[in-house]
Amino acid sequence: MDVLDLLPKGIPVVQGIQLYQQKFSNSRELILTLEAPDRESATRAAEIVASSLRASTNLIAQVTWQPPWLENQQQIPELIAHIWLNQPPHAFSALVERLAETNLHAVLTATREELATTLSPTEIARLSYDPFGFTRFPSNVMMLAPGLSQDGEAFSSPTGAFRILFVRAQPALADYRECIAWVDSVRKIVASSIPAEAQAGFTGRPQFVAEIATSMKRDIATSVVGTAVIIAILFWIAHRRWKPMLWLLTLLGLILLSTLALGGLFFGTINVVSMGFAAILLGLAVDYAVVHYQEAVAHSNLSIPEIRRAIAPSIFWAAATTILAFLVLNFGGLPGLAQLGSLVAIGVSLSACIMIYAFLPPLFPERLVEISQFKSSLPIPSSKSSSPAKSRGFFATSKMNRSITVILCVILLGCITILWKGLPKLETSAKALEPRGSQAYAALEAIRKNLNQNREPIWLVLAGHDESEVATRLDAVLPLLEAAVSNQVITRFTLPTALWPRPNNQRSNREGVRRLVESRAGLHRVATAEGFSNDALVLADGVLATWEAASRSSNVFWPTNPLSSWIMERLAVREPTQVWSAGFLFPPAQEGNLSALRQFATTLPRDGVWLGSWPLLGVEILEVVIRNWWKLTLLMLVLVLASLWLAFRSVVEIILSLGALLFSGLILLAVMRAMGMSWNLLNLMAVPLILGTGVDYSLFMQLALRRHDGDLNTAFHSVGKALLLCGGAAVTGFASLGISSNMGMASLGQVCAIGVGANMLISIFALPLLWNRLKRHYPASDSNKPSSLYSAQNWSLGSRAISRIPRNITRCVAWAVGLAYWAGARHRREIVIQNLLPVLRGDRRRAVETSRTMFCGFASKIVDLWRFEAGAHVSDQKTQWMGWETFKEAHARGRGVLIVTPHLGNWEIGAAFFVEHGYPIIVLTQAEPEEQLTQIRIDSRARRGIKTIVVGEDPFAFIEIIKRLQEGCTVAFLVDRPARASAVRVEFLGQPFLASSAAAELARTSGCAIVPGLILQSGSNYSAVILPEVAYDRAALGRREARIRLTQEIMRAFEPAIREHAEQWYHFVPVWPAEQ
Repeated sequence: MDVLDLLPKGIPVVQGIQLYQQKFSNSRELILTLEAPDRESATRAAEIVASSLRASTNLIAQVTWQPPWLENQQQIPELIAHIWLNQPPHAFSALVERLAETNLHAVLTATREELATTLSPTEIARLSYDPFGFTRFPSNVMMLAPGLSQDGEAFSSPTGAFRILFVRAQPALADYRECIAWVDSVRKIVASSIPAEAQAGFTGRPQFVAEIATSMKRDIATSVVGTAVIIAILFWIAHRRWKPMLWLLTLLGLILLSTLALGGLFFGTINVVSMGFAAILLGLAVDYAVVHYQEAVAHSNLSIPEIRRAIAPSIFWAAATTILAFLVLNFGGLPGLAQLGSLVAIGVSLSACIMIYAFLPPLFPERLVEISQFKSSLPIPSSKSSSPAKSRGFFATSKMNRSITVILCVILLGCITILWKGLPKLETSAKALEPRGSQAYAALEAIRKNLNQNREPIWLVLAGHDESEVATRLDAVLPLLEAAVSNQVITRFTLPTALWPRPNNQRSNREGVRRLVESRAGLHRVATAEGFSNDALVLADGVLATWEAASRSSNVFWPTNPLSSWIMERLAVREPTQVWSAGFLFPPAQEGNLSALRQFATTLPRDGVWLGSWPLLGVEILEVVIRNWWKLTLLMLVLVLASLWLAFRSVVEIILSLGALLFSGLILLAVMRAMGMSWNLLNLMAVPLILGTGVDYSLFMQLALRRHDGDLNTAFHSVGKALLLCGGAAVTGFASLGISSNMGMASLGQVCAIGVGANMLISIFALPLLWNRLKRHYPASDSNKPSSLYSAQNWSLGSRAISRIPRNITRCVAWAVGLAYWAGARHRREIVIQNLLPVLRGDRRRAVETSRTMFCGFASKIVDLWRFEAGAHVSDQKTQWMGWETFKEAHARGRGVLIVTPHLGNWEIGAAFFVEHGYPIIVLTQAEPEEQLTQIRIDSRARRGIKTIVVGEDPFAFIEIIKRLQEGCTVAFLVDRPARASAVRVEFLGQPFLASSAAAELARTSGCAIVPGLILQSGSNYSAVILPEVAYDRAALGRREARIRLTQEIMRAFEPAIREHAEQWYHFVPVWPAEQ
């Protein structure tokens, strides 16, 4: 629960604070403040409270309410003896010489004279108990410790009306529960004993731990319960159904508990910042359920698998960007936020999977299987003609659209006006890490104020393997600190130089110690002779007794009585392998010298020396955060762009999503400026979060607009309403962090809530209007266009290369290429699946499998066609010929034969079958995507004796064809992908279909025979199949209805073969009418 656990470990100032708190801040010590109207009242209150606490021996180990050297004066000699023992040999020798028997008379005479002349009560008291001058240290000995003075300034304010008590716990306080229970017990004792005129405050580590633990419990309970309640209210307002609402809350609870379990497994403990993940996760996880549910409600004619297939891509990309947004927090330099990001990423991953597969089935059990023989899964059937939202939806009137535009303009103008005065400020302190409304911080501030500590002291921590190494480092930093005082970088400093054990000095002074101990009787005799009482010799006896005990041991001497321990534990720590020391630097009252302090810190030795300061911490951490912030933001922007490209593959839609993010960012800055909010080292990380989570709304909305062919009202009805609920839940989740007891987390939640909320509203209400306008000017790529791979350059290259490679190898390579293209070309693959669904009676799984086979088979067909155009003989590949007699009979009548075929098998090779059997043939074809490619195909057929006629949109192009048929020629063309002028609607495979009426028109004008034919692939070879001639009444073909019926009969002839060989029905552009 330590706030420092939220910060990066490699920064020296963080290490300095952490080391000081770990080594010198007693985890069992509570600091109690008492404030009263005057000195007497405060002193009396301190005594009463101290007595009451000391009486509770099961709770309290020690209470110090005044300087211990005043309360336990009999323990002072040990500390004085320790100071002298560690003096340089020349200084200790001077003391030995001064106390030699020949000099004692002069020393004691000088003491009597000073007692007779001094007017200082302090001096009178000191000289009365120290006639030999043991307390007169060498001039270079500094202050012993902070507050070690007779007036007790470390325990009370200058007026005496404010006092401090140090209360040490008897229990170990091993965890936060013990801290809470112990602090509560102490509070009760203080409340029952403190006089009415005094007020108490509590600070110190136990109080901080108790506050943080209590606030964490309160925060997570309030945020989670509050967010869940608001989610339930929003869902009820939107749908007014109990079952889905309760099921949603159940799944959210399951996701939350699962994430906590995984977090405990991965991280062990969860810090104060990470606890905010729960509310954020609830707000984000609900998105995936609500979008699914709204889609199911809006399209009741679709099954759950169909809805899942339709909406899963949106959820996948949205979840991916959100997960990445939170994962990049691991690179932000703040371990607390890194853990938060990891927990949310884990939770979002779980929620996306759980909501996709577990939310809808219990709510719609009757829709778990396909509802009809054929339903399109993507796009979902358009609501253009059936949705009630079309005519009376949110975007139904131009007035509403104009109103939205006006509102957007007003918001933009308002943002510019507010930001004209400046951007939100950047907070450079570490206040973002402080708790809000903390009694411990309030008490700490009261101490600083009343004890004239205008600035927090800077902690200087030194470490070494033994006392000598630390002493060397103390001596090394001393001149640097003196220079800092001279340069006004600091006003003063306190080092434990005089108190620090110096093994070399102790060894050198042992002989002098022995001589003084042996002279104890002489000291008593001379002092008594000079008129000093035995009471005046107590201090001297204590010092000599301490030296005598120290001389018996060869180890380094450390003072051990309670007074010495109380002082030394604040300045020195001994461990088995390490020794630590602490000093205090006091900076000037002005705030502007942080840069000088940072420069001074660079002059200190780097090995074993650390500075710790909260003001310095804020500046150092902010530098790290800003340095990482740019990297994270750019990385998140790249990830967002990559996700948008993979999801849209449209520059216009990507720009619209980025525009929504940019506009929401402008609103965020304006709101922060207007509300007086500032950036700090935690809420800066809101920017990559807003990028990752906010982009979801534009992604969902634009994919919905795609599915519904730009129908704004239908998209709003099916997805927009769900996004309002989702956005409301997400904003609630972030906003609930605003009540966090941690100031930084509260500001992070507020910034995220504003940014995500703005992006959500813009994506739902403004983006569709822009999408509709821009799409009219910059339409997306046409699905009816063939792949860009189908070009003259690629065709020529393939034809030249294929003739040099064995056929078996080329077919294997072609199969692999086809499989790779099927896996990568998602949009083209989905078109093929949609084309196959009617053929396979709506079986989506078979359609996917068949599409894979089709891509591979088509690649093999292409290489065979290239080989054919390079000169290979078709007869080498033919395995069988069926129905040849049918063609011969039709040809013998001399009225011409019209061979009709679909895009089934390798129809191009079919013309060569006729030529090789001695029947010239004319092929009708539409123009290829490139004029050069058209000519290449014409030339390759001509080399085989096949004539090509390119048929465009002009109906007069058929005149030559009619003439050739009347001459008895054989003409072949494809009937299942008609030109616009010849397309008629027929029923094919049980569905409306646009077929070419050209065969019926040619039959009417020429009287030719209509013979269906197929060239099917069988293994690595091909077989030609001539179907029975299609009979017709030429006289009846004068009516359009009769020509459509004839076209219907022609198409029906191919149905069995296409159903049987669906994997060879090569259509890679949509073949079914758009309304399907």
